[in-house]
Amino acid sequence: MIRKLILAAAALCVAGAANAQEMELKYATAAPEPTPWGKFLNDTIADVAAADATVKIVPYFSSALGDEQTALRQTVRGRIDMSGQSGVATSLVAPSFELLNSAYLFDSPEQSDCMFDNHIGPIFADQMENSGLVLLSWVEVGHSYTSSKEKIHTLEDIKGVKLRVPPTAASRLFYEEIGANPVPMGVVDMVPALKTGQVNGITTSTVYGIAIGLPKLAPHTLVHKATHDVGTVTVSKKVWDKMNDSQKNAMGVIDARVNDLRTAIRGAEAGLLAKVASAGAPVYELPEAEKARWREAGDRAAQKLIAEIGGDAPQIWEQIQKAKAACS
Repeated sequence: MIRKLILAAAALCVAGAANAQEMELKYATAAPEPTPWGKFLNDTIADVAAADATVKIVPYFSSALGDEQTALRQTVRGRIDMSGQSGVATSLVAPSFELLNSAYLFDSPEQSDCMFDNHIGPIFADQMENSGLVLLSWVEVGHSYTSSKEKIHTLEDIKGVKLRVPPTAASRLFYEEIGANPVPMGVVDMVPALKTGQVNGITTSTVYGIAIGLPKLAPHTLVHKATHDVGTVTVSKKVWDKMNDSQKNAMGVIDARVNDLRTAIRGAEAGLLAKVASAGAPVYELPEAEKARWREAGDRAAQKLIAEIGGDAPQIWEQIQKAKAACS
């Protein structure tokens, strides 16, 4: 769906120099290179170059240009040309995008895929473009989990625990609802906070958290899959407006590898959790009865989130629910 939108936009563009000068684009990402996200980025860079040799994308891995929030703000300003980020960061420029991070919103990964492939892009594309970004593709971030210093198996266990959560209202409201003491912060600050005792656990995406070694610092691994985070690949509208038709069409091919990344991340989630368990660290998956309690808290938090965002949030939530019904 995103690729179709991009190609349509490029077709409507009237000017475009046939012999355009090479464009070198800085691409910011929090992902380390030796991860599925790193492979996705390197593969798509090659795809774009094959489609139009005048487009040269230079990746900056591991938050080399700042954390997600900083990089996205700089992309809006045109100081960074492109960025790939979580849905958490995307909500900085499209506040209602945060609704997609509501706990237990999706019934399955397949439902989420259907929604993003067919419905979500048109809901947010204009909002993002008005904020200075052009939406190119989705980024599978994966399901959330928690690494903690002490075991968390029930809502009673999590009560009062100082827990790093993503810096969004969606996360804060949900973890308050289940009784934790949420401490919102970006990924760059969360490991130092854990080491100094500012927090006693970290909630983040499963692949990212295990890949950076969180179970070594907080050995209790809780598999709750409270959120299924889908991020975005964006290009600064200031950069986009300078591209000719061929270059815009080349950028559209980034969307072709979305399913490859989904497969890689979901496979990595299962593999990394198994690796943690085989190393002797305690891995606990919420049973359905306990998860039902978390879901109820998620429903309450979602209603508080809609009210807190305000503006068009009720209408956007209704569109999301219609997309969910269409993909059920």
